[in-house]
Amino acid sequence: MTSLSPQLTQQQRHYLERIATYTAVIVTTFVVLIPLIWGFLSTIRPSEELFSWPPVIVPSDVSFENYHILFEQTNFALYFRNSLIVALTTIILTLLIAIPAAYAVSRYEFHGRRYIANLSVLIYMFPLILLGIPLFIIFQNIGLTNSLFGLALAHTAFALPFALLLLRVFFLDITPEIEESARLAGASRVTIVTKIILPLSLPGIVATSIFAFFLSWNEYFFALIILNDNALYTLPLGIANLIDMATTNWGMILGGVMIMILPPVLFVFLVYKHLIKGFGVSTV
Repeated sequence: MTSLSPQLTQQQRHYLERIATYTAVIVTTFVVLIPLIWGFLSTIRPSEELFSWPPVIVPSDVSFENYHILFEQTNFALYFRNSLIVALTTIILTLLIAIPAAYAVSRYEFHGRRYIANLSVLIYMFPLILLGIPLFIIFQNIGLTNSLFGLALAHTAFALPFALLLLRVFFLDITPEIEESARLAGASRVTIVTKIILPLSLPGIVATSIFAFFLSWNEYFFALIILNDNALYTLPLGIANLIDMATTNWGMILGGVMIMILPPVLFVFLVYKHLIKGFGVSTV
């Protein structure tokens, strides 16, 4: 007995799969963007509409006064500058330490080298409070508290284990025969690393930079225990400092959050091609 439903051809199945995929992507993107769209609309709507019920989707009056107040009456620009300094310093320090360390782990033979990178990520198993207190005592003894460089150093220490593990994977994907050929041609170790290893592992370096930037840009706990001067606050601390128990301008605070989101998004957009290559790396 033949089936009443016609069999789909391979081309029809292909079209249905593409339709299902694009539909899932569109729906997921829309769901992810809803909080961002609502947050932005909340920054330009009148204050009385923020807590109205039922919610007012389209603002009755559009105003950018909250952004004007944010930059004119608060230290938001200073917080933004401090976060940028700390994040960029964290990226530089992380790469300066992680690149030679990961290269050494992937190329030189020594006891336990196969486990050092993997075991280093055990630091992420400990609650931050256990790491923050001894870190604060050490920084206080060496004069690095209330310092943007001290905060960047703390972020670097927390970013290094994963950075070491990630870069090690990329270095292991580069065949030693390439280095051996360059060495036979008379190239020094420094030349091999700078002219061959680093360009070939650029996706891994970009992925590591993004990880370090995101960690530093959004980090709150270390900033809270290291910084005590309002002029040195980063964005997470500064925005939290704008909350007043009595009268809180939530539209202004949401405006600060919207601006805080922009640099990570812009950073990922600029290095998107290298990041995609980094996602495709095999694990070792």
